[in-house]
Amino acid sequence: MDEAHRQQLTDIVAAKAGVDVACAARHLALHDDDVAAALRGIDAERYTLTQRLLNKYGRDPEDALQHVALAVLQQEGIRSDSVLRLDRIAALAPPVAGMVLLAEWLAYVDWEGFDSALYANIDAVAAIIAGALDLPEVADNLLQTRDEAVFETQRPALATAALLFIERHTTQFP
Repeated sequence: MDEAHRQQLTDIVAAKAGVDVACAARHLALHDDDVAAALRGIDAERYTLTQRLLNKYGRDPEDALQHVALAVLQQEGIRSDSVLRLDRIAALAPPVAGMVLLAEWLAYVDWEGFDSALYANIDAVAAIIAGALDLPEVADNLLQTRDEAVFETQRPALATAALLFIERHTTQFP
């Protein structure tokens, strides 16, 4: 590759990533002049996994929550076939455990339906929603009213609150 082309690639990476030319050149060299790989390398160096997931999926808060929870489970080696799954999740840092439990409960709502989910760790989920997310009306609906239509109207606010919570506690997430 000639020097003019290499400089052009370096300028492109520097502009797209918002880094200096030296950083762009270093990442291009590390990734054999592959612009996309260099940009991913810069992001990996600059952001945590959770921050990258929030950047990528943040337009859909519930999807972002699910991706963050999956990343935590994978990093901790907690598989779905684990007999001690709930115990292992509970042993995580409280903010992390709460968001993983919430994400799993929301996935359970989708898989098994709202009525079934009301019997799956509902007290713990409601405590997270009322406490950590400061949404007592959502928790009250789950524990008292148990109205699926009301929950579905509250669900987007719940997912948004969960993402804001994760953003405030990113240092405890992978």
